[in-house]
Amino acid sequence: MNWNEFIDYDRNRIAWWLYLVALALGVVYVGYSFVGMFVLGVFLYYASRPICDRIGAHIDSDGIAAGLTLAGIVVPILGIVAYVLLVGLRDAASLSGIPGSGLLAPLLNVDSLTTSQQSLIQTLIENPSEVGTLSTERIRQVGQAALSALGALIGTVVLLSLSFGLAFFLLRDDDHIAGWFRDEIADEGSVGYAYAYAVDDELETVFFGNMLFVAVMAVLAAVVYYGFNFLAPPALTIPFAILLALLTGVASLVPLVVGKVVYVPVVAYLAWISAGQGGPAMIYPIGLLVVSFLVLDILPQTFLQPYISGNDIHMGIMMFAYLLGPMLFGWYGFFLLPLFFVLVIQAVRIVVTDLIHGAELSPSVDAAPSLGERELGEMGDEETDDSDSASASS
Repeated sequence: MNWNEFIDYDRNRIAWWLYLVALALGVVYVGYSFVGMFVLGVFLYYASRPICDRIGAHIDSDGIAAGLTLAGIVVPILGIVAYVLLVGLRDAASLSGIPGSGLLAPLLNVDSLTTSQQSLIQTLIENPSEVGTLSTERIRQVGQAALSALGALIGTVVLLSLSFGLAFFLLRDDDHIAGWFRDEIADEGSVGYAYAYAVDDELETVFFGNMLFVAVMAVLAAVVYYGFNFLAPPALTIPFAILLALLTGVASLVPLVVGKVVYVPVVAYLAWISAGQGGPAMIYPIGLLVVSFLVLDILPQTFLQPYISGNDIHMGIMMFAYLLGPMLFGWYGFFLLPLFFVLVIQAVRIVVTDLIHGAELSPSVDAAPSLGERELGEMGDEETDDSDSASASS
């Protein structure tokens, strides 16, 4: 190759790199514009992947397995979760004195309405018979408010549909994507492969294991609280049982604390009421304390958390990610910040120490080995087994 050919060759490569950089910037812009849809789709993928893998073991088609997982299992579960969350929001609204619609304002885009329109909607909700007394101007305001609410509802439906679509394609094609990554980007044994494997493994733990653990704990807490309300006299019933059950589930992410931060104050409140009544009333808060300690404390720490969560990623870090994410980014921050934290944690575990000390990059874990139970040396055999099963199914 002479000098002129080398210059033309190099110029051609530079042109292609510039073009790829421009495409990458476009991808970043699109991802930023629809970040909520993307992170929700990624969450749905990781939250349903273990279920899809089990279904796929009995079905030859990856597409059918993905569809059955999302439509037959994930959608009903999300419906139940949405209902429980709405009840919890209603309880929180009653407890704080804030109208329930105020808590749902970010979802329904109520802030885009004028004060007059919001007041009118609240009036019509409380007394629908006043519709016939409205003037033409007020009817026009109602129409604008209805169109705004309808637009927000359609936007929510589109967002959910696209997120489920993304999760479906990831569930169906993840084996092919992983194979392309191993063949073209980072082969087995490389640092890039180790990092991608660790991130993928921990995201499944965060979005499936931890979420399942929170859900199970919330259900157990609801059973305990409603069971207590069924047995206790009316004066000693637990108020806002669903809300407290949800808070117990979230608090379970904190190591050692588990549900104590919720059920201990509840027991103290009931004990205070029982002390004023005298007699055998104190047996109820004592019984609640014993049952809560066994079911909401010993049981999760001894059996549920190790079995469901699996890996040892720091639960306290994830708790901050779940709580700070919505405060920083909005509703999708609940999924985005945990994802970002996992990227950071695995970079620290695998790459940062070698870079700081100027050592050769290796796929071994150099720091924070406790933030990930499985050894990276095992991933080659596991990925090979996954590839063989994927090839057999196709």
